[in-house]
Amino acid sequence: MPDPIVTINLALIEHNARAVVTRCARGGIQVYGVTKGACGMPTVARAMLRGGVAGLAESRFENIRRLRASGIDCKIMLLRSPPMVRIEELIRIVDVSLQSELPVIREISRTAERIGRVHDIILMVDLGDLREGIWPNDLLPVVEDVMNLSGVRIVGVGVNLMCFGGIMPTVDNMNQLVAHAYKVEARTGLHLDFISGGGSSSLPLLVSGDMPPGINNLRVGEAILQGGAETFHDAPWPPLDQNVFQLTAELLEVKLKPSLPIGKTGFDAFGNVPRFVDEGDRLRGIANIGREDVMVDGLIPTHKGVRVLGASSDHLVLDLHEADPPLQVGDSVSFKMNYGAMLAVMTSEYVEKVPMREAPHNDEPPSVSIHTLGDADLVFALHRLSERLGTFGVVVQADDARTRLDAGPDRRIAWDALKRSAPHHDALGLLWIDPLAALMPDHSEDEWPAEHAVLRRIMDRLPPYLSPENIVLIGLRRADSAEAEVLKARGIKVYTMVEIDAVGLRQIMREALNIVTSGTSGYHVHYSPDVTDMPGWIKGLGGITVRETHQVMEAVFAKRGMVSLSLSQITSALPPQVAAECVNFLLSAFGKKIL
Repeated sequence: MPDPIVTINLALIEHNARAVVTRCARGGIQVYGVTKGACGMPTVARAMLRGGVAGLAESRFENIRRLRASGIDCKIMLLRSPPMVRIEELIRIVDVSLQSELPVIREISRTAERIGRVHDIILMVDLGDLREGIWPNDLLPVVEDVMNLSGVRIVGVGVNLMCFGGIMPTVDNMNQLVAHAYKVEARTGLHLDFISGGGSSSLPLLVSGDMPPGINNLRVGEAILQGGAETFHDAPWPPLDQNVFQLTAELLEVKLKPSLPIGKTGFDAFGNVPRFVDEGDRLRGIANIGREDVMVDGLIPTHKGVRVLGASSDHLVLDLHEADPPLQVGDSVSFKMNYGAMLAVMTSEYVEKVPMREAPHNDEPPSVSIHTLGDADLVFALHRLSERLGTFGVVVQADDARTRLDAGPDRRIAWDALKRSAPHHDALGLLWIDPLAALMPDHSEDEWPAEHAVLRRIMDRLPPYLSPENIVLIGLRRADSAEAEVLKARGIKVYTMVEIDAVGLRQIMREALNIVTSGTSGYHVHYSPDVTDMPGWIKGLGGITVRETHQVMEAVFAKRGMVSLSLSQITSALPPQVAAECVNFLLSAFGKKIL
């Protein structure tokens, strides 16, 4: 484990979202899932949506773009007013935003009119928490001003509580919000779609049965992401699970040391004077995470007997004296986190984020259905593919197999395979093993062969099943400058031949398979023989070796999770030795071993 990691249990996010949505629905309340605590991670958003949330709520434009790029097209709410320079971006990618300042609303209206749109807003009312919000006495005058603006539409009123002043949601302030909403409706004749009674902190009022009628929306993040650990405090709400996020770091040092520092005490690296208690000599450890990555006070060790003593910017100091079982250098230590710690660690670029899905238990023997275009079936028959798969337990069947195998004359076979397999998976990864990016414009078949636009077509037409964050290109040797810009803009991970030569395929495959399986329910592998330098195959010159290709396929089999595989260039015109090697690569992907 080279870097600290935070694992995210997507099944528990879906479970918590469903519990919140079900309880809120009984009170006539719809839920928007707040994704800012997970930095807008698309896999987390999809888990919330599977749990039934009506839409998503975010505070950062970068996160909203991340969600949109992943094909998530549900309604998205911006949780804070935008800077003036980002108002056009707001109108183009956000469905509804929370607003409290007339100059901003006027600029939103002007910009929306200019680009021919109307933007929906929820007017926020300050009911005592003293963060953002219109003072109650000023609400109706503001409403009247906004009604004169043609580029915006008032769709609701809302409140924020517990965010700054620590003011709790109560029957009284919720009734005040409902009363303000009714006044707005009476004065304007509008029907407000949203009377938004805050966030997770409002759930205890709902669960106790005291939420006033009229509240019809909550914006819930913490209760879904952390199971309400900071919402319900000492009396957890049983339907929620608090084990969604777990931070894991590695012990870099374990030594017996005094519990009091030796020498004259001054300020630490953060300007504080540290205080220590003399407990004698204690076994203490140093882990590879610090204040640059996480809010240390929010860490709760999961290992029995471990205590957090403090941290510098890069090191976490732990008391391990009573650790049970004992810990040593190289061991991992794990932590649960409060909301602040979770937010910090999810923001840190030095901590790996690993969304996890439970793999479905399947006792059936491995099976594959084979689909071919052109005369690829003759190639497979000549090299006895079905028979050889059977020798190590892979069942070849017509339909309903665990894995689908497609082969055809060019890269368009990848599109044919994915458009059939993707709808069966709410989130799919793609491992593209090919020297060609295949991102040329989809409409340029007069200039470029159609197969040169296959990956662009896949990326443009298969969301939300396929997110750029779960696509990896391996073996790239050729990319047009426009293709390079697309790869960078969409955040797709690419391993060129230069990187393969420098790092080695073993490490690259470890990283690549983590990306394509991160929060997905499976992944597709596309392989083009052009990527491999094989005897008698000039197209592969400068590519990976035959042995490296087997290493790639063996890693795919070892990782599991492959739901479909496509091969291009498979025709009877393929040189016999190249065709034989391609079949051998397939066998490696399905588990063939030397012994």
